[in-house]
Amino acid sequence: MILDDIVIENFGVYAGRQQAILTPGPGKPVVLFGSMNGGGKTTLLDAIRLVLYGSKARLSNRGHQGYREYLRDAIHRHADPGTGAGIRLRFRRMIEGETHSFEIQRHWRVGVKGIEESFRVLHDGSPDDLLSEHWDETIAAFLPVGIAHLFFFDGEQIADLADGGHAAEIIGTAVNTLLGLDLLERLTADLKLFERRKRKETLDDNALTALAEAEAEVTYLDQEIKRIFMAKGALVDEAKRLTEEVDKHREAFEVTGGDLYRRRDELKADHEELLKEKTHCEDTLRELVAGPLPLALVDDLLAAVETQARREIEIRRAKILVEALEERDQAMLAALDGKLVGKDTLDEIRRILSADRAERTGLAHQPLLLAADDQLAEQIAHLRATQIPSAEREADRLIRRLGQLEERLAHTEDQLARIPSEDSIRVAQNALDTAERDHRTKLRELDRLREEQATLQRQHAEANARLENLSAANLEARIEADDRERILEHSARVRESLQALHEHALARHAENIQALMLESFRRLLRKTDLVGGLTIDPRSFEPSLSDPDGRCLPFDRLSAGERQLLATSLLWGLARASGRPIPTIIDTPLGRLDSSHRRNLVGNYFPTASHQVLLLSTDEEIVGHYYQALDPYISRRYLLEYDPGKQATAIRTGYFATDEATSRLHTHQLERERNPDQAEEANRNSPLEPVVQIGAVQIAES
Repeated sequence: MILDDIVIENFGVYAGRQQAILTPGPGKPVVLFGSMNGGGKTTLLDAIRLVLYGSKARLSNRGHQGYREYLRDAIHRHADPGTGAGIRLRFRRMIEGETHSFEIQRHWRVGVKGIEESFRVLHDGSPDDLLSEHWDETIAAFLPVGIAHLFFFDGEQIADLADGGHAAEIIGTAVNTLLGLDLLERLTADLKLFERRKRKETLDDNALTALAEAEAEVTYLDQEIKRIFMAKGALVDEAKRLTEEVDKHREAFEVTGGDLYRRRDELKADHEELLKEKTHCEDTLRELVAGPLPLALVDDLLAAVETQARREIEIRRAKILVEALEERDQAMLAALDGKLVGKDTLDEIRRILSADRAERTGLAHQPLLLAADDQLAEQIAHLRATQIPSAEREADRLIRRLGQLEERLAHTEDQLARIPSEDSIRVAQNALDTAERDHRTKLRELDRLREEQATLQRQHAEANARLENLSAANLEARIEADDRERILEHSARVRESLQALHEHALARHAENIQALMLESFRRLLRKTDLVGGLTIDPRSFEPSLSDPDGRCLPFDRLSAGERQLLATSLLWGLARASGRPIPTIIDTPLGRLDSSHRRNLVGNYFPTASHQVLLLSTDEEIVGHYYQALDPYISRRYLLEYDPGKQATAIRTGYFATDEATSRLHTHQLERERNPDQAEEANRNSPLEPVVQIGAVQIAES
């Protein structure tokens, strides 16, 4: 099956007539749609589901609405309800070795009697009334609605499956539909109903009343479970919308300085601490300046003073020696005077002693410039060797620290200056608080509904068991006719045979399905040695993993991204097991994956997911290097542009303008617009390059 093009008229956010060519090019299976959140990605996926399945389609925002009520609300708000809305889808598929083209048209409008819907199928260009009348059986033959979610899905479905709560339900539904076992289940249910009716024929009034009450309870619980299921779907959609709303308001809050506003007390405290430390450093530096530090500037003078102080010590010692020698010489001369020594001899002795004193005490005659005590030289030496170097090191440390503090203070003061006022941030803060509160409320409601659903399912199982026991007990007590007993016995045997057939079919195909799922998971997972095996329980359909040594690998051992890759591989493996050549359509394909897991999907999954892959991406997913990695496999690019003024989305060729590939595509398109004859000739010669009609301009895509 190959989707060739789709035309949407006044459906959802799409106003007027919007068309996109979907035919992929040789070796380029990917058709890429870019859109901001709320721009129409999910609506495009819903349009394909709706035109194919009508009232049976599983739509994202239908919730518990009735089909016609949904159609009424799906008409674009500015469109004429009397004109209505419509969807047209053209595709091709092989039937018995030949290619046949189909065009399905679904249109609805508000008429006198409410919603009037029309549906028509064209086969090989001609209207086919028989095919139009029996389209539900036709589409169910090659793409049943029970397995459509294997090929058409979105990031939320992957996230839901990755959480593990609905994995068994999704896998069970898909496997039963793929193997045709849903027919066996319906037949088994019909046989049970047949047996109950037969048993009623033999029961008395009291037994019939009890049985009727039991059946009424089961019916009531069936309806309640369906109601909860529909309500839960609506809440999931609402929670998804509120998640996007929270993200939008959080981004607006951050843009207005919300993070700085939240940290304002912390920033003020940091600023005060920095100021205190700066003041302390400055006070300490002042103490150093008031102490010995300035003397470092006159170290040469201090050295001269130290030398002079030591010299003056020697001068004082020389003077003391001179005084002592003078006293000694005077005493000696006095003792010799008048003795046997003559005057000449005494004069010679006086001359000799005077010369000796002059020779020994040359310093004594030098002047004392400082006249300081003997401790001055040692004090100056200690000052130069210890105190001044220590003060210099401490000053250097304080100056470096003051520089660091100045930088931090400048940064902190800049942040403080950018803190918005309480009045300016209040609107964004209130909007964010309201969005988060509404989101939490929806999540609590969703949890409550899930708990209620689990309770109802448990009650349903108990009521079914009571009904079976009551029917069996009354049957054993009131069987009167051998033929009725024989019928019931054979019916039970048939059910046993159907159950055995069901288990045998599952066992026969389970190994292949598990192998395809495991192979898909290994292709997507970057940790090739993490998973050794994957099995599906044939009764509960619960998936389980094992490590390379065969030990159980709990799902909670996987990261959130690895669980999403596992969910994707489960869908991929089931799609491959179906053997159906169906296009794959993925809304919000990269979701909440981290960069490494995104690379695995872009490189290993999208180019090989199918022969035709439609990706509906936001501006934060397939962009940058992800876009460049996928670019060789992209045959067509579209941008879903939402105009807030018109409240409408238009489909334009190209992609987000930040990509170089988009610029090349725009250049190629402009060249074709300048040469429309050549473009038309190229389209006739290449059926895989049709023309998109937008307004009065035809733009050919390559």
